[in-house]
Amino acid sequence: MKITLAGMNIDVDNIRLLKKYLEHPDDQILQQLQQLSWSPETLSASYARISRDPRDIDQLREEARKELKKAQKSNQSIIYDMGHSSIAEHAFFNFDIIGISRLASEELEKSRLVSFTEKSQRYIQIDTDYYIPQELKQDSELVTEYKDLTNSLFQSYQKFHEKLVPHFIKANPQIKPDTRDYRNLVNLAKEDARYILPLSTLSQLGMSINARNLEKLLRKLSASNLNELKQLAEQLFMQVQGLAPSLVKYTEATAFEKKTSLNLNQLINSLPASQHEDLPEVKLVQYKKDFEDDILIAMIIKRRFCNFDTAKKIIENLTAEQKKQLFQTAIENMESYDSLMREFEMTEFTFQICLSATAYAQLKRHRMASIIDSPYSINQNVTIPQSIIDCNLQDEFLKQIGKINHFYLVVKERFPHIVDYILSNSHRKNILLKCNFRELTHIIRLRSDQHAQWDIRRLSDFMVAEIKKISPFLHKILMGKSEFRKVIL
Repeated sequence: MKITLAGMNIDVDNIRLLKKYLEHPDDQILQQLQQLSWSPETLSASYARISRDPRDIDQLREEARKELKKAQKSNQSIIYDMGHSSIAEHAFFNFDIIGISRLASEELEKSRLVSFTEKSQRYIQIDTDYYIPQELKQDSELVTEYKDLTNSLFQSYQKFHEKLVPHFIKANPQIKPDTRDYRNLVNLAKEDARYILPLSTLSQLGMSINARNLEKLLRKLSASNLNELKQLAEQLFMQVQGLAPSLVKYTEATAFEKKTSLNLNQLINSLPASQHEDLPEVKLVQYKKDFEDDILIAMIIKRRFCNFDTAKKIIENLTAEQKKQLFQTAIENMESYDSLMREFEMTEFTFQICLSATAYAQLKRHRMASIIDSPYSINQNVTIPQSIIDCNLQDEFLKQIGKINHFYLVVKERFPHIVDYILSNSHRKNILLKCNFRELTHIIRLRSDQHAQWDIRRLSDFMVAEIKKISPFLHKILMGKSEFRKVIL
């Protein structure tokens, strides 16, 4: 694991002065530069004073740049004593995160108000690099079996990739070599071969995060039962320690953060066990019957000064044609890059989705939705790409899955908290996804697009089919970007 602080926000006036010195070196400018603070704390401190100091902001910034200790004291007082934590959001950090497992990146990327860009197994051929849990190293036989199994999965990945490249080329003879379409064709082999890769496969990503969310993330990671995530928390903190001590201060997990999930796990595991059942891939499990009316009510209130009951009565008295006209007016000028109006957030849907680790890696990026994920299961069918079946590789694929599942049960007896490292990208988990209609259109526009990966696209299309069952009008605007058109309701 290698964690590097790649960047942070500092006052632009510092940068301008530095540029001036580089263009025209001068001892007086150098002295000014040496006296300045190069910390994001100064921006947080100066912005914190806006609400109570009548001076212009640029004056507040200049004072903070020249008096770091005063700025730090101000931050600590306002953020921790007064409880105005949003001040810490004005400080921003960028991290290179190299050599963490796919399983660890799943947990890391659950942080909602953080930006991530991760190495894609869809476009990059993966080398034999994987994480070995520290716990396994306590048992030489187990760690040897773990390495042997994991190495064999990477060997299968390489074999599948070699077999799939000519398969996709043969299936698309019209595509010429040395073209973008040809490269996309070759990527399909990577896309499908990866389903046999383990969740211990190493990845890398860029993360951008403000100080408030960084402090929260460090506590969350340190509360994890995975040593890898604890180590990640330590290394992230080491990178910012001393750079913003007034903003990133309480990084140890609280008793609530440490114990609550553990206690709930113990209590729930003591309840009667549920019988094994095959779950549907997508099911709409909660929604409001007249959800389209709720959106129309919001349109009325946005444009008239009236209470909810009045707006509701207006909508209830409209004919179906009049409702359709309102919706049509709300979407008629929309292009594929436009978002629906905020009024479309006034209704919510909950989907149950049983999906592969590969599909989950994509769906989890929609962090404005509420996603509650179960543990992975070896009792559900795995997701096998059709190309694996077409190339007669299914038997080898399932043989490897059988080895994974057997070793999973062996390790679970001693180290139940690390068993997910052993599973593959084809293993499934169950999630609840709750989102409003506006966010749903965003998800569908990306995931039902013709360029979307087949696994997530199939699930997205199933979500559309579920909404179509209950929506008189609005299901018609749920489509991928590639299919976007002017909709006539």
